[in-house]
Amino acid sequence: MVTATPPATRSDGSFLRPPRLVTSIPSVPGLPVIGNLLQFRADRLALHEEAARIGPIVRFSLAHIPVYVVTDADVAHQILADEADAFKKATGLQFLRPMLGDGLLTSEGPTHRRHRKLLAPAFAPKRLAAYGEVMVAETRAQLATWRGGKQVDLARELMELTLAIAGRTMFGADVRGDARTVAEGLELAMRALVDNLTSVVQLGYAWPLPRHRQMRRAVAMLDDVVYRLIAEARAAGVDRGDVLSMLLLARDDDGGPGLTDREIRDEVMTLLLAGHETTANALTWTWYELGRHPAALATLRQELATVVGARAVTVADLPALPFTAAVIDEAMRLHPPAYVTGREAIRDVTIGGHHFPARAILMINIRGIHRRADYFPAPTAFQPARMLPDAKKARPRHHFLPFGAGPRVCIGSHFALMEAQLVLATMIQHASIRTLATHVVPEPLITLRPRGGLPARVAAD
Repeated sequence: MVTATPPATRSDGSFLRPPRLVTSIPSVPGLPVIGNLLQFRADRLALHEEAARIGPIVRFSLAHIPVYVVTDADVAHQILADEADAFKKATGLQFLRPMLGDGLLTSEGPTHRRHRKLLAPAFAPKRLAAYGEVMVAETRAQLATWRGGKQVDLARELMELTLAIAGRTMFGADVRGDARTVAEGLELAMRALVDNLTSVVQLGYAWPLPRHRQMRRAVAMLDDVVYRLIAEARAAGVDRGDVLSMLLLARDDDGGPGLTDREIRDEVMTLLLAGHETTANALTWTWYELGRHPAALATLRQELATVVGARAVTVADLPALPFTAAVIDEAMRLHPPAYVTGREAIRDVTIGGHHFPARAILMINIRGIHRRADYFPAPTAFQPARMLPDAKKARPRHHFLPFGAGPRVCIGSHFALMEAQLVLATMIQHASIRTLATHVVPEPLITLRPRGGLPARVAAD
């Protein structure tokens, strides 16, 4: 078991002196001693929204720990890209280390650079194109279970579908039978993370607390699946066209040893979270908005009928389907699955005209940036036209950050967008979907989910 180091603590659990306050930055009013901890626990999105109303950079406090919320695209770009070498991932993410280990999401320095370089070929354009047929086929297989029409939780259906796609494209395996285990394991891990982040007392994983036992249970459930996939791929010993077999065969430029089973396990676990959970949430939010905007759905149907007709959609069709891409982008603008990202300063640095000390924690409010009226007029309205190519070119690129930016931008962003477009197009072609909720409350776990799922009446042809 990997022991996580809580924010502002040493590895033995004893507290460090918090970094000095940046007094030039306004703060969200809070309570004595605990600051904004209760608000953070009760409604993190509301706290982020309050901070955005106060200003572009605003401080709130989690007990003795100051956190600086950035709701400004230029400042966010400075942190993520221009001054990226002054930061590491925020320490709150370390609560996921028991699950993700030293995967791309959590690793730093040479480990991160090496693993990213070894993973990059798996997401090259030529390799991505080969995944398209699998994505369409798995979508058709999921839709086949809808024949006759029934009421479903569309969020759960899409989680199962994106897991099946991840299984085939990333791991070369049929993991539909593992869907329940993976879903339960990820749910347990995400809720354990939130319990840790919002706890008044921060203690390492060696302490036998309920939330730590919950994380250990989640890791055990997921490890059973992941190590089985690794063993099966090692036994095959060839490149089967999936990400896992490529990782097993990957070598550094000097011909040194490849990744160990533990290193591969960490990357597979990261891909399970980043390549399955986030895409399912993006598609769920897309259907939520389409259910509330029938005109957009009609335009989408017309585009697909004109360009694709009755045949199966392919990767080659995607450049000719700009409205399909725009619908997904607009849903991710309003409901970005990665709704925040955090960084911790590793040295003193000047950001947005303010001087931050080493160990200062900055939280980039991606959802808040996406909802700024000066960046996106009528910011809470669903308007896919603003995401069409010409409209996007007229806007600074860094105003839209669903995959982050800079050297740690999501390595699988093109994979995710391709998957979302192919899945959505196939669903439009071959299914009737009527969502049954006109208002869904977002739930901010590691990703932004619809609380309670998304009920829908579905039927496939």
